[in-house]
Amino acid sequence: MSWIFAVILITPAFGFTSCDSFIMNNRRLRHLQAKKKGSTHNWNHEPFDFSSRIGWDNFYKEGNPSDDEQSLENLEYEWHSHMPHSVIVDAIAPTIDAASKYYNTAAVDNEIPSILLVGTGNSALPRILHDAFDTPVRVTCLDYSPVCVEMIRSMYADLCPNMDFVLGDATCLKETLNSDKYDVIVDKGLLDALMCGEGFDSDLEKLMDGIDEVLTRREWGMSILVCFQLSKSNREFLIELADCGTSHNPNLFWDFDIPVEGSENGRATFNLARRCALDEKNRIVNIDHMITDWE
Repeated sequence: MSWIFAVILITPAFGFTSCDSFIMNNRRLRHLQAKKKGSTHNWNHEPFDFSSRIGWDNFYKEGNPSDDEQSLENLEYEWHSHMPHSVIVDAIAPTIDAASKYYNTAAVDNEIPSILLVGTGNSALPRILHDAFDTPVRVTCLDYSPVCVEMIRSMYADLCPNMDFVLGDATCLKETLNSDKYDVIVDKGLLDALMCGEGFDSDLEKLMDGIDEVLTRREWGMSILVCFQLSKSNREFLIELADCGTSHNPNLFWDFDIPVEGSENGRATFNLARRCALDEKNRIVNIDHMITDWE
């Protein structure tokens, strides 16, 4: 499969590149945080090369220079802050429920529903997902910045017993995670950062191939993508990458630009891919009517 992408992505109605959107959103976020009454948030930095590992290391080193003891709220930083975390929780709740029922029914030892966050950064999302459901879940935080990984380990390790911290490249998921499988995968802002680099089309394909490899083959599998609006060619590319499944190797079916109440003042989009199986007539089997062999 060979695809060619234009390096400049023009987002409809705004006329900015994806990197321009990332930088402008970053500036606006810092401005809004500074206006919060009583805010002690110290993440004050200038835009940098979002495709650079060194840039991200410096972001985590220098973004919060205070040596004073900080609360979690002051150490956490949100990209696409207008996208409510509750939207992600609600979207994946049916998957967590289906996976939990399967593991209980199949009597799989020590197995609980699993969530992988790629390019997790220092968002509050990992701890929110860790505590969001009636059933225990395992949350794996993956980032390629060693500074970030150590930072979030110090933030969450004691609070979240079912949380793992992995230093690794999201474009090499299969190798990094030793072919482990996850029920849910969440990308909140990583794709935007990848698009700031040269040859991002190759990184996009590697990321999505890796997600397909480590996402469970069970039909409840779900991948969440929160990013700036994708170009038509990139949406078509994601569909093409996913459109290779069978009833034994289920497809990923994408829904793009899902409306989200409360996110109107931001520019992020909510996109979701479901690991739906196909029945004998090649019809999609929805999660509400799953055909699952649990033997």
